Amino acid sequence: MAAGAAAVLLAACSDVPRGPSAPDALRAGRAERETELNRQWQNHSLAELLLGFGRPELLLDIPGGGNPPGFVLVYARDAGTGCLDTFAVVSGPVIRVRMYQCR
Repeated sequence: MAAGAAAVLLAACSDVPRGPSAPDALRAGRAERETELNRQWQNHSLAELLLGFGRPELLLDIPGGGNPPGFVLVYARDAGTGCLDTFAVVSGPVIRVRMYQCR
């Protein structure tokens, strides 16, 4: 019985090829989400973003107003990637999305 258990433990410790580790896969998913949401939302108006994402959980001022001046909308975490969805917007006659960042 002990020999059988030892054989199972040794087999479990053998060098088995593995897929990407969870952190690597998660990191890749986060980068893909950031690229895709920037492609979808950059230069769209705040009104369009609110229609697509709804009300944000937080609005944050950019210290010093930012360059260009604006603020950040913070949404809930994306369940698939763990991204805290954040959009930096630019103030002006029409408030526009400057960029999306996965935080």
